[in-house]
Amino acid sequence: MVIFGKKIIALCTSRIYDAGLHRFIRILNDNITKFNYRLFIYTLNTDLYWNEEESCAETHVFDLLPYDKLDGVIVMDEKIKSHHICDGIIEKSKQAGVPVISVDGKHKGVLCVHFDYEKGFESIVRHVIEYHKVKRPHFMAGIPGNEFSERRQEIFKKVVEENGFVYDEKTMVSYGEFWAKPSRAAAQELCKRDEIPDAVICANDVMAINVADVFQSNGFKVPGDTIVTGFDGIDEVQYSVPKISSVSTDWGDLADALSKAVFDYIDGNIKKDDMGVMPRLVTNESCGCAVHKETSDTYLSKLNDSFYRYQDDIRGLYDISVKMQMSTCPGEAVGFMYDYLLHDMCCVVRKDIFKREHNFILEDMPGDAMSLIYDSYHTGEPIIDFDTTQIVPELEEKLKDKHPLIFNALDYMSKCLGYICYSYKNYDITDYTKTAQINNTVSMGLGGYVNMQYQLYLADKIEQIYKNDKLTGLYTRVGYMKFYEQMIEKTKPGTDITVIMSDLNDLKSINDKYGHSAGDIAISAVAGALKKSCPGGALCIRYGGDEMVAIIAGEVDARRIINDIDDELDRFNSGSGLRFTVTTSCGSFTEKLLANFDLEYAVKQADKRMYELKKIKKQNAANSI
Repeated sequence: MVIFGKKIIALCTSRIYDAGLHRFIRILNDNITKFNYRLFIYTLNTDLYWNEEESCAETHVFDLLPYDKLDGVIVMDEKIKSHHICDGIIEKSKQAGVPVISVDGKHKGVLCVHFDYEKGFESIVRHVIEYHKVKRPHFMAGIPGNEFSERRQEIFKKVVEENGFVYDEKTMVSYGEFWAKPSRAAAQELCKRDEIPDAVICANDVMAINVADVFQSNGFKVPGDTIVTGFDGIDEVQYSVPKISSVSTDWGDLADALSKAVFDYIDGNIKKDDMGVMPRLVTNESCGCAVHKETSDTYLSKLNDSFYRYQDDIRGLYDISVKMQMSTCPGEAVGFMYDYLLHDMCCVVRKDIFKREHNFILEDMPGDAMSLIYDSYHTGEPIIDFDTTQIVPELEEKLKDKHPLIFNALDYMSKCLGYICYSYKNYDITDYTKTAQINNTVSMGLGGYVNMQYQLYLADKIEQIYKNDKLTGLYTRVGYMKFYEQMIEKTKPGTDITVIMSDLNDLKSINDKYGHSAGDIAISAVAGALKKSCPGGALCIRYGGDEMVAIIAGEVDARRIINDIDDELDRFNSGSGLRFTVTTSCGSFTEKLLANFDLEYAVKQADKRMYELKKIKKQNAANSI
């Protein structure tokens, strides 16, 4: 498959800002672009740590792979750290007929390019035991039951026994779980022994750095009293005291081997399913060998410069996120993204996240329509529908540049909002490092905005329910007060305020004879007559079960309004076809708006006059019988 004259390789990985992986990407990309290939990187910002039970919205980035446009897929198992995710990518690749290469992962029918960790670890164990002639070797293992830790322990046992030692797991093995705190605790226990080990061979570098520090804190010399070694060759071993002997899994070597495998495997020239890359033994101060100078001070200075510049940007990215969340519309939220910190990138999201009346976080929304909301190359462009088969806008132009396209999924509260594509025109590790923070900024900004808009929508709905009576549409007795206060603020002192109280006649009789639904019809009819008869701007309120109140500012003829209400009900009755007649009794009260105006008093006076009229109507009805 060729896109705009280029062949495409997808790299599925995690944490592209790690120094080793960053170097790997640079070398791999430089190698394959020489042969008209382009690299699309689909990356997580965190490792999954082999936890197959918990789902992570971030992994939706791997759903973006355009299999119909790919010439090959590279899956980095040890970086992704999830069998389920890696198996899924490989299965989809096979179904699409796309060749797959796995890095550090064994899969049936898939070429595995990997570091030969076992031979590499054996090299440092033999160096310590056979070159330095130690007498009391000890192994600091990783997590009990972990495959890599178990294999390294077996290698330790094999070399120990080959050199005439009696292997005793209880005394010769501790567990540092690959991390600082447990390895420090295990080292403290070794320091309490009457005779400490004269060599602690650690399953990784992090444990070795911490073990060496614990021994020195307890007054032991490293080397001198004991040798400490690691494995992995991380940059930190060059800056620890002493510098740690290790085995370097050189990412450059792996990238070169993988580059060759890509061409040969895609062309069908590789039939085997395994290709090992030998790690390099890097001896150093911690085992008593000469200082190994591989990492230069200029590289350290560059990392420091990148770190401090990155820290300076974090506050700016936080401010962007906050502004996005507090925005009033999608366009305003996206507008805050047009900042120098968010460069060489575009953002595509699900179109339905902007539907204010839906809770995208809690609801499974149908449809997969997408919108391009941001493109740093075209400042201020409106949000538009986007066909994801295009992958990114202006793909042809982006492919002319030889740097990778980097894809991240936008993840908010375990929901995938869409994705970002970075199209940097350099390999600056600071830019690669910032992708995680930018992704978090946009995810939190958009997700927070969507969540805030839904909360405001709910607040509006609640206010609507709180403000308006469901049956009549009039204001509720509780909800009208805000609008009454607004009316009074706009009304000049000395203006007439008229209150009309209306009460439905014979509601109990209607309910008893015809049911409560008939009573609701009658209440609604009175409310409609009141609303229609009052002038615009009047506040009409359902004050009680069948009591309605109108508050009117300005000079009006209350008697005329009451007559209009009666006329409206006469028209209703003549055309309703109901077996009962709807009538109401009304009373009114008018007073000037002065400092001592009391609405409650005015309502009571209107209510009093209404009941006087109702009493007269009942007496007249009784006398007529």
